[in-house]
Amino acid sequence: MKKPMKKTTFGASVLCAALFLGFAVLPSTIAADDAAPAGDTATAAAPDPRLVARGKRLYVFCQACHATEEVQGSKIGPNLAGIMDRQVAILEDTLYSDALKQQDFVWDEEKMDIWLLRPATLVPGTSMGFVGLPREENRAAIIAYLKTL
Repeated sequence: MKKPMKKTTFGASVLCAALFLGFAVLPSTIAADDAAPAGDTATAAAPDPRLVARGKRLYVFCQACHATEEVQGSKIGPNLAGIMDRQVAILEDTLYSDALKQQDFVWDEEKMDIWLLRPATLVPGTSMGFVGLPREENRAAIIAYLKTL
């Protein structure tokens, strides 16, 4: 008779653990449902802080030519504060190549990834001397950082 007691005790323990874990997760699930209605694309997940930090470290190679603070004018290249979701070649008091001025797109993750891979692929004739970043993880890190500006 001790065997059925052990099986019952084991089963009860598993059930209690499952209920405990379920109730522990439930409040955060409800809060998440209240905060982000279904189909709301404006509530994207926060970027991975480690990825952003890596992007900021990699950005050191960009800062010689590009500012990140919202200031009037620019360095050699355009100011990158607010670059994501911004129309290409739109800043006043900024020198853009004729090739870039002729473009009509908004900077998003896809366009920025192509640009960082090899600028001349996205905009043939660009004056940007940067040859590109071959490693996808480096491009993803810089994009994550740019999204925070």
